[in-house]
Amino acid sequence: MSRRHLAGRVLSAAGLMVIGAVAAMLLLGAGRAADRAPIPAAGPVDVGFSQDMIAHHQQAVTMAQTVRGRVSPPVAQLASSIELNQTREIGQLQGWLMLWNAPQVPSGPPMTWMAADRAGHSGHRRATDADVVMPGMASQQEVNRLGELTGEDADAWFLQLMIRHHQGGLAMTTAAARDATSPQVRALATLMTTEQHKEVATMAGLLDALGRRPLPAPTSHR
Repeated sequence: MSRRHLAGRVLSAAGLMVIGAVAAMLLLGAGRAADRAPIPAAGPVDVGFSQDMIAHHQQAVTMAQTVRGRVSPPVAQLASSIELNQTREIGQLQGWLMLWNAPQVPSGPPMTWMAADRAGHSGHRRATDADVVMPGMASQQEVNRLGELTGEDADAWFLQLMIRHHQGGLAMTTAAARDATSPQVRALATLMTTEQHKEVATMAGLLDALGRRPLPAPTSHR
């Protein structure tokens, strides 16, 4: 890894920490507003969604960065928008977890919060769920391939991976928009749902123009 690349990663990580801290301060400031309305305590859905969506978003950011300078202008513009929006949302989610005194990374398998909320209990998972992967996530081999392709092949593979990635994320954003305790989390999850539906439609159009088809939609763990 080059020094420039390493420095870029360090700056990126530092930037996310700053964004998270700012988000936490903004939320604290909201509690000092004229109405003095307290920020609702976070439930398991709020915490679990925030933790899992950080990891889900981080892969999308990685894929967007991987194709930088190697795809057509329309795909490059889309990738840049995804990177910017999801980096900002990662910071917001990290800020909430800091505010709630919750760990940034879940202690168990991902998406336990979805099963726990719907079942109305603490969410014990079956042993066969130990290796559960969040829906839509690309494998390391798929990400590696993305870094090797160029031209229309890079365009198509990025769009195929990102469409599937967004489709998987929608399962989580929809659940959080419905089930989260905090109105702030529900609002962000609703916004994510709207944004990702629009981006999926845009990417599907770009992929169709290349004469390529989407990958099979991910199957929800539920």
